[in-house]
Amino acid sequence: MLNYRKIIVLLILTAGFMACKQDKKTAGNTAREIMQVEAFVVQSQSLDNIIKTTGSILPNEKMELRSEVSGRIEKLGFQEGTRVQKGTVLVQIDDSELQAQLQKYNAQMRIAKEDENRKRQLLEINGIAQEIYDASLTKLEELEADIALTNSKIRKSKIEAPFSGTIGLRFVSEGAWVSTGEIISTLVQNDPVKVEFSVPEKYASNLTKGMDVTFTISGSDETITAKIYATEPQIDAATRSMKVRALTSNSSGLLIPGAFAELTINLGTIQNALMVPTTTLVPLLNSQNIFVIKSGRVILTSVETGIRNEKMIQITVGLNVSDTIATTGLLALKDFMPVKILKTHQQNTGN
Repeated sequence: MLNYRKIIVLLILTAGFMACKQDKKTAGNTAREIMQVEAFVVQSQSLDNIIKTTGSILPNEKMELRSEVSGRIEKLGFQEGTRVQKGTVLVQIDDSELQAQLQKYNAQMRIAKEDENRKRQLLEINGIAQEIYDASLTKLEELEADIALTNSKIRKSKIEAPFSGTIGLRFVSEGAWVSTGEIISTLVQNDPVKVEFSVPEKYASNLTKGMDVTFTISGSDETITAKIYATEPQIDAATRSMKVRALTSNSSGLLIPGAFAELTINLGTIQNALMVPTTTLVPLLNSQNIFVIKSGRVILTSVETGIRNEKMIQITVGLNVSDTIATTGLLALKDFMPVKILKTHQQNTGN
């Protein structure tokens, strides 16, 4: 009987020990499942709606000097790299043959006019047939057309500057023969200059004529202001962006056409914007998500984003002021997982 009681006591003690051990194991597993995270409290703040983009410097005006007629260059009225005024004769093609031809046509014109006048008087008194007068009139009109064509060729033999600007490098010499369409040099007006850039289509309606933009160029710390003067009337379907041009003074000559520009456009201030660290976003398929901490657990919440800067991003839909979101351990978190907050940030995760 004594041995039987000892066996019963031993069984009770063993069962109690095993139950205690199981309780400790369960408690240990529960502790490990509660992840420790840092958090960020969402607050509203003022936000400058700023676009940053890149563009290029363009000349205000630019043209290639090309001959419209073939011939020998009689005179070049410019020096490479110098300024010329509007109306300056830059290139003169030899037009001596055309001038001689014009003199010939003018002489024939005088005779044709006299002949037409005489035959018209005779026609009025029925002194000649209508066909004879018509032939005389046709001859006069043909000569008028020949003179107009010759004068046109003479004008094309001379290239004048259509605007004031700077001449570039030349590709021909005086006395050289040029063919129709052959390039001789370039004329560029680089004061003022244009700045061409593109903005995403969602900002297209925010840009208006007269709006200021600022930009910098490589090799200079100076911030330059330009005014928008024109925009494309349509969105580029390939890039989903709109092309814009602004104008600025270049009296110093600092801005060289073709230079790369980094632009900043301030579209105004957004009040009560909700900003969170960009690192808290969790992209899933075609959505952006954030882990919101509620009652000791994380809730995977879909959000819509707005303006982004170096460290923060605006949340336009999905969060409210004073929401607490997880900032660490995002790869290990799962929806509705229990968490413990180790540290709370009020401004950004760098504080």
